[in-house]
Amino acid sequence: MHHTHKGAIVFLISILLMISACTGNDPQAPQSTLPNLTTTGPLCDNLLFPAKQGATWTYASTGGPGGSFTYTDTISSARADGFTITSQFADLVRTQEWSCQPDGLKALQLGGGTAAGISTLGMTAAFTTVEITGVSLPKEITTGMLWNYSLKMQGTMAMPGDQQAQSSGVYSVAMQEMGRETITVPAGTFEAVKIQSNSTIDISTSFEGIEVPVKFNGTTISWYVPGIGFVKSVENGDFGGTAFAATTELQSYSIP
Repeated sequence: MHHTHKGAIVFLISILLMISACTGNDPQAPQSTLPNLTTTGPLCDNLLFPAKQGATWTYASTGGPGGSFTYTDTISSARADGFTITSQFADLVRTQEWSCQPDGLKALQLGGGTAAGISTLGMTAAFTTVEITGVSLPKEITTGMLWNYSLKMQGTMAMPGDQQAQSSGVYSVAMQEMGRETITVPAGTFEAVKIQSNSTIDISTSFEGIEVPVKFNGTTISWYVPGIGFVKSVENGDFGGTAFAATTELQSYSIP
């Protein structure tokens, strides 16, 4: 994950938003007896993301531009209309706010893992969300369903010489439900919902009078288990002609 600093930054901005996308049905996707993926309960109820106070998930990621790492996500605060995810890495902690909407769950900022990953490479970035469209995870997911999510942001990025460069960008992802599969990870074997995504990140940084564009395109396949949440992802991307493949798997979890 670090052929260049730019490549690593772009990849890590996309990692751990936990959503990416795609088009077209998977003719090989097996059918299963998973329940209908809808809930009519409280606003934050979602079968694919049990946002309960104190719930924890530990993951390991390998193969990305930044190397291998582990982290633990915890629902550190749960409210009627939203919740906070705290991500604990080896030597730092990041948080991410989520909002619960009638149509689904919406990430309000870049994921905690994003900032953490950038920091482990000796670089930091601080972004503020200025506009959000779509949802990260719909309240109801039907067979072959398509949905979109995008986030516009502004902020600063650390540059050589302890300088801060003004940056702005857009993260966008188009997602599709791709059927059901049996998936095995260190945490166990599960019947999971498969979601494929195409993600794009376009960031412009102004440094010493020069506009430096940073672009990334990637495809991710993610698996979610009803009542447990995100259990695995396989991401393939390309930056500046350098391809990478990163795999993230659930190691353990605890849901009250």
